[in-house]
Amino acid sequence: METRTNQKEKLHIIAIKGKLDISTAQQAKIEILDKMTSSDNIIIDMSDCNYISNYGLYLLSNIANKAKLLNIKAIFVSIIDKISEIFDLTGLTDTIELAPSIDDAIKKYALIH
Repeated sequence: METRTNQKEKLHIIAIKGKLDISTAQQAKIEILDKMTSSDNIIIDMSDCNYISNYGLYLLSNIANKAKLLNIKAIFVSIIDKISEIFDLTGLTDTIELAPSIDDAIKKYALIH
């Protein structure tokens, strides 16, 4: 698992690459949750994430919950089909915000402000 971060005005864009499982979720937790503040929204690009375990799902759920507590937006984008199916089966799509692309997520933020 590898993360890449870009910051645009009050918006962090974090890309997750590879597997998100018990061996990599701790690193992702540190890198993502540390970027979440009371003033910065977050986009999590999942286009290069090719596997997610139960622990990875738990982490993503925690990210969504922390965003709600901080009253910021966390939008997950570009989720591949096999991971999208897992999100649907587990009900995660009911608790997280999704967008097809980074550009679509940025447009959602623009409507919010």
